[in-house]
Amino acid sequence: MTTKILHQKANRYLCGAAMPAETRQIQAWLSCTDNNKAPLSEEEKTLIEKEILEEVRSYTAYPLFYPKEKPWWKKITAVF
Repeated sequence: MTTKILHQKANRYLCGAAMPAETRQIQAWLSCTDNNKAPLSEEEKTLIEKEILEEVRSYTAYPLFYPKEKPWWKKITAVF
């Protein structure tokens, strides 16, 4: 499976739009991951947490504090 196809299937799976066969593929792939790896250190957990938080902030904070500017024609029609 190419990376592009894997990303498409994973995105559909995460959005809940995957076909049953795709769902089984993704779940089978996830069940094959190695669970015997050493747990993350506290430093690694903190770093990952900060990265995730920054991603969330970059997608959510900007529209709240800097709303999209109205097109010029909407500004003109608002005057009337």
